[in-house]
Order: sequence, then structure tokens, then C-alpha cells
Amino acid sequence: MSKLFRAALTVGFALVGVVAVAACGDSSTATAPLTQDVTTRQMSSEDSSSSSAAAEASSQAEEAASKATSTLPATKPDSSTKVPGNFPGGGGGGAAQLTDKEQAYLAALKQQKVAFMGDDDGSVSLSMGHYVCDAQAKKVDPMLIKVTVRAGIGPMTDNEDQANAKADKLIATADQKLC
Repeated sequence: MSKLFRAALTVGFALVGVVAVAACGDSSTATAPLTQDVTTRQMSSEDSSSSSAAAEASSQAEEAASKATSTLPATKPDSSTKVPGNFPGGGGGGAAQLTDKEQAYLAALKQQKVAFMGDDDGSVSLSMGHYVCDAQAKKVDPMLIKVTVRAGIGPMTDNEDQANAKADKLIATADQKLC
């Protein structure tokens, strides 16, 4: 019985495949007749100076292409380049000076093993901590604060319980050390 069922199923799938290919075989737009006359024109070259200009441009392009290198340019920034003083990311050359509260907050998060993906310098953790403080000062619903923090921590955790626990730790640490 199972062999008969498998054979019928195989034949059914083959039939569906044939019908699908046959239905797609005739596109009405591809075989539609043209409704307008098609006219082509060929430009005659009466002026020989235009053909010599084209030949000269072609030879210049060929010469420039032969001088091109096959290596990519270096992408490392020049060490003599300085960040402008009014650049919003800071004065350049190093990390911004952290306050005592910020340092204590980051140390407490590190001790509790609460981290964000790619946050090597602690800037994401600081931004999230400042968000918590600002949101609490504006009387934002604590669940909304937790959802926002949890969304940032989630990729670094193995499951929802761990993400919720780390979000709670970050909020409590920001409240105690940063706000």
C-alpha cells in the first residue's frame, strides 16, 4: 500500500511540475505584435575631425588604462590626520574622560558580566545607562525601559531568562551608580 501511495504521489508531483512549466511557457507580452512601426537611422560621418577626435580620445583612454595599477589603495588613515576640534565624537586621539560615576558604573557592569556586543570601550553601556537615568527622570514606564535595555542585551545572551536578568542588573546598576 505504501509503494502504491508513493508512486501516486510521485506521479502527482510530476504532473504539477509539467503543468506549471507549460503555463509559464507562453508569455503573452513576449509574443505580442508591435503596434508601432520601428524606424532605425544611421548617422553618417561627414566630418572627419569628429572621427579623429574619437580616435584620439580612445588612445588617451588606452594610455591611462595601461598606467593604472592593479592594487587597491591603502585604507589605513594617515597618522598625521587630526580630528577637528568641533567634531561631535570628541577631541580625537583617545577616549573621552569618564566621570567617577561612569567609571564606577562600568566597573560594576564588568563585575556582574553585563556587556553589549561590540562594546569594547564601554560607550554602548554608558549610552544605555544614561538612557535609563534620563528615562527614569522623565517618568517613563519601567517596563518600556526594561524592553529597550533587554533589546540591546539580548544578542549577548543564550535565552530570555538570561537577557531579562542582565537587563535588570543594568537598570539597577545605572540607578545605583550612575543616576
